[in-house]
Amino acid sequence: MRRPRALLLALLLLLTGCAALAEPEVAPEEEWDGYGMIEEEPEEPEPAPEPAYPAAFSLVYQKDQTLDPVNCGEGIQEDVASLLYEPLFRLDGQFNPVPVLCESYAWDETGLVCTLTLRQDAAFQDGTPLTAADAAASIQRAAASARYGYRLRGVASAAANRAGQVVVTLYAPNQGLPALLDIPIVKRGTENLPAPTGTGPYVLVTGGEGDYLLANEEWWQHKALPVTTIPLVHAKDRDNALYLFSSHRAELLTVDPMDNPSSATGQSQRTDRPTAILQFIGFNTAADRLFASPALRAIFSQGIPRETLVDAQLAKLALAAQFPISPLSALYPADLERDCTGEETLEALRAAGQGTGEVKELSLLVNQEDSFRVTSAQFIAESLSVLNWRITVRALPWEEYTAALAAGDFDLYFGEVRLTADWDLRDLVGTGGALNYGGYTNASTDLILAGFAAAADRQAAARQLMAHLQAAAPIAPICFKNYAVLTHAGVVEGLSPSPSTTFYGMEEWTVHLSQ
Repeated sequence: MRRPRALLLALLLLLTGCAALAEPEVAPEEEWDGYGMIEEEPEEPEPAPEPAYPAAFSLVYQKDQTLDPVNCGEGIQEDVASLLYEPLFRLDGQFNPVPVLCESYAWDETGLVCTLTLRQDAAFQDGTPLTAADAAASIQRAAASARYGYRLRGVASAAANRAGQVVVTLYAPNQGLPALLDIPIVKRGTENLPAPTGTGPYVLVTGGEGDYLLANEEWWQHKALPVTTIPLVHAKDRDNALYLFSSHRAELLTVDPMDNPSSATGQSQRTDRPTAILQFIGFNTAADRLFASPALRAIFSQGIPRETLVDAQLAKLALAAQFPISPLSALYPADLERDCTGEETLEALRAAGQGTGEVKELSLLVNQEDSFRVTSAQFIAESLSVLNWRITVRALPWEEYTAALAAGDFDLYFGEVRLTADWDLRDLVGTGGALNYGGYTNASTDLILAGFAAAADRQAAARQLMAHLQAAAPIAPICFKNYAVLTHAGVVEGLSPSPSTTFYGMEEWTVHLSQ
């Protein structure tokens, strides 16, 4: 019997020490029997394993905390509450207010009174109709709450009129009011219950077999829902919620990925949920400071490599923005953006007289408790430490950071603020604004800010305001953060979260379960 050719070749190589010779190519389905090739039937490929779908679409919540949408905490409790309650308006993915319980609205000639007409078919989960008195009471309670008080600070009153409408009166005109009325409505008289009565697609069921959400068969919108029952799993805290998700005890979790850089373990999918949380550089504009000059502030702002920062430092967890309006909004003037190269920034600084003279030591203040902000501040300091500028990052604990801001002990600071969806910037860059730590003051800016709030043509007014802020540069916007909606691979199709809710358009979802 002849030996296989491959064995003979190997033996020759060992004996002669020659370089390896190429073996004859043998197809995977063939073998050598010493005399010739034996053809074998090709093996059938193994079918791909079926996805391990869960038995139920479960969510985490805090059993010992209220589900009252006005007072419940953000995150996991807010997600569950959003399935029980509906607002007058809901923001879509571009921050547009979409009517939900409100059918239409109209302004009076002063721009101070907005009359809301409610849907006649809207009803609570107990079958009783939604009334203007219910909606007005919810607005009033929200305006007095810690959660919604700031966004509704311009509301003087909310009341029901004889025609069954809600009349909202403002202290100053604000055509962006509908974007602020993403306020969950509850039935009057149920506010003090752990889960007040709402108009949402699910109802809370508690019992011996555990708490769960059950699809409301009488939901006034009459839309199909992807699951009938949603079991609720108690989570002691945020870390416990992350563990429950990673161990497949829960199928969806909304997190701030900058706050939780290791949000979950195991296989998961991330879907971004946009927010109005702006990160920016603030300037000390005092007369004796370098950045009293609007020209230097504008050069600094234009020199920030935002896209690189978002991609490389923030792992694409945010949207780069040159203006203090989300780039997702139709009000964002993308055509006004200006991307400056490093050489253009240097030329602009030289033209402004910053290429000669003594080195200017500048400080960039940042809260040390946020690692992403510290990393971003360091990246910006390194990028803009050019010519005779030398920027040093001062990372301080929160109390020291806020004390330094209040005392004006900084040249620059790295800030974060949750803007309201009407994009009212008066507190941030208006004269005497509560968030205006840089002390910026400009009469023209104040007039344009007020004009934007009152303008019926918000597109044109926003463009005018953004062009003005681009030149005056009271702050240097960097990016808008995204939240992350985590789901297990393949479980949910059609997820499209909005700034208002993770469950935006839930009736369009497909949820895959094992049974």
